[in-house]
Amino acid sequence: MNRTNKKAGNVSDSKANYFLCVRVTDPQVYTSIKEAIDWILDKDNQYEEFCYTPEMLHVTICEICLETEEDIHRASQALEESSDVLVNNLPVSQLQFKGLTTFFEKVLVADVQYENEFRLFCETVTSKLKDAGVNVIERHEFKPHMTIMKVNTMRAKKAKVENINPWLYVNLKKTYFGEQAVNSVHLCQMGNDRREDGFYKTPTEIFFRS
Repeated sequence: MNRTNKKAGNVSDSKANYFLCVRVTDPQVYTSIKEAIDWILDKDNQYEEFCYTPEMLHVTICEICLETEEDIHRASQALEESSDVLVNNLPVSQLQFKGLTTFFEKVLVADVQYENEFRLFCETVTSKLKDAGVNVIERHEFKPHMTIMKVNTMRAKKAKVENINPWLYVNLKKTYFGEQAVNSVHLCQMGNDRREDGFYKTPTEIFFRS
């Protein structure tokens, strides 16, 4: 029986509400990003409530639309059943974080420098999800990044914070923040709900190495 349904693949009117990511846990990255955020807030503290905490840091692999408990189970099962394949395709190289930039002055991110093996790993994960009938949303080109601030939210709009001013991070455009091994993947729920450790709610996590 073909498990793929009308939700599978990229459905133009679907809205992502989950994402799959590599969690960033390296202490050096935590410290470096905190210092960068402190630098920015010293210049303008109106951005404080829109900054990510170190516990939230991650690199997104893909975005997903999961509308029902069945959808969540399907995605979780697909990841668990693919764990051996993912281990065999696990990148040896580390993800390196260097320099800050923005997407349309709305999202402040650290650029991720990566080897092609990380791209292949992400493609493998995405392919496995699609094969299982999971609705993967693909509206953006592959551009790995680590978000540290967002002002494209309703909360920012209510606070009348419309853009991230480039002068806030002008001295951080070439700063090296550290590196992260691909040790795990996490299926995360978008939104404001967090676990006790400060990370996103995660129906499924696959750990490859400690």
